[in-house]
Amino acid sequence: MNFDRNKLQSALIRKRRKELKWKQESLIHNIPISLSYYSEMERGLRKFPDDIIDELYIKLHLTKFDDIWYDTIYELLLNIKKSIYFCQHDDTEKLFLDLEKQKDEISNSLLFLDYELTVFMINTTYFKKTNLKILNMYLNSLNIEQEYIYTLYLGIMYKNKHRPEEALIQFQKLLDRPYKIRYYSEILYYHTSICLIQKGYLTLAQSYNKEAETLFIKERNLNRLAYTMMHEAIIYTQENHFSEADAIYDRLLITCKGLSSRTMNTILCNAGLNCIKAKDYSKAISIYKQLKPGWQCLNGLHYGIALTLLLSNENKKLNEFLEYSKKYPKNKFIKDMLDIIYLQNKPNQEKAIELKLKSCEKYLTREGSRESMIFVYEQLIQYYETRSIVKQVKYLKKLNELNKRGMQYEQ
Repeated sequence: MNFDRNKLQSALIRKRRKELKWKQESLIHNIPISLSYYSEMERGLRKFPDDIIDELYIKLHLTKFDDIWYDTIYELLLNIKKSIYFCQHDDTEKLFLDLEKQKDEISNSLLFLDYELTVFMINTTYFKKTNLKILNMYLNSLNIEQEYIYTLYLGIMYKNKHRPEEALIQFQKLLDRPYKIRYYSEILYYHTSICLIQKGYLTLAQSYNKEAETLFIKERNLNRLAYTMMHEAIIYTQENHFSEADAIYDRLLITCKGLSSRTMNTILCNAGLNCIKAKDYSKAISIYKQLKPGWQCLNGLHYGIALTLLLSNENKKLNEFLEYSKKYPKNKFIKDMLDIIYLQNKPNQEKAIELKLKSCEKYLTREGSRESMIFVYEQLIQYYETRSIVKQVKYLKKLNELNKRGMQYEQ
């Protein structure tokens, strides 16, 4: 295990001193060093002598772990990162439980920053929550690879919050660097592609998607490879090439039966939405019948199933499904979409539908994706078709402008 021991030693002592609310003067009382000399050591500008370290560890209630302990914990952290990369969700959960059993010891060791970074990766990937207080305080103590990971997952965090512009700012910082880092560069290309799809820059998205696909093949990462194939299909869907997208989904569903339920459900979700756009509702229903346990955690599936039932005039089944769907948490956009579908299935709800659509437009203007905005504009155009030609033209212009922006890399 290689790390800058002096830099981390300084960061750990500073962190622990602040946790215990010691002032520097109080901490070094009875220790034969000057305040200025200690301050330079705490900032990593000077090396801590061993005898000073021993005294500080006693005062700060820190344990000096041996190399075997450090190697064991480092290996555990490394295995968690690899399991996230390979989408091995069950392994990640098991390893994380093992890690959390030793949380207090690790948090007071030289691996505290690597621990915080690993937790950040897990929370961003699975729980969509973050606590960056410690990482942000000690960013200058991260090594090159850790700083790369931090910036990457900061971008992923923004992507998960439906803020693709902010995500792309973080991703661009890494794309501008003249080097790649194994595992994380392909994740960078992968998520950059997603954000570009959301913004409608489809050709550029396809370019980064191919970069990611090449590296995933090299690493035999079948889960991520399946996702890149799915992204290619999503690009075809957004370009209204539904049959090309359908062919990719058919190939995926045949060849990916060994993948995790979460991955399969994500593929089925997008395959179903492609069928809806192609107005092939019977195939959409057959796709949704293949869902694996746990599909309820994917927001898009609730919307896709409800929309299919609405467009298939399955009113009784739609009402039953909307009632069932209430049990599961959903993001604001999907919740609004389900409300709109519910209102469309009821008589004399035109004003409520209009208000809800405008609420969606306002929300998406701030932090949504181009694909979602296109859907809302299409719904508003349809809504105003028999009500206001002026407003219908207004949203037609907005839709055309959005499509033009989406095609700027095509020209």
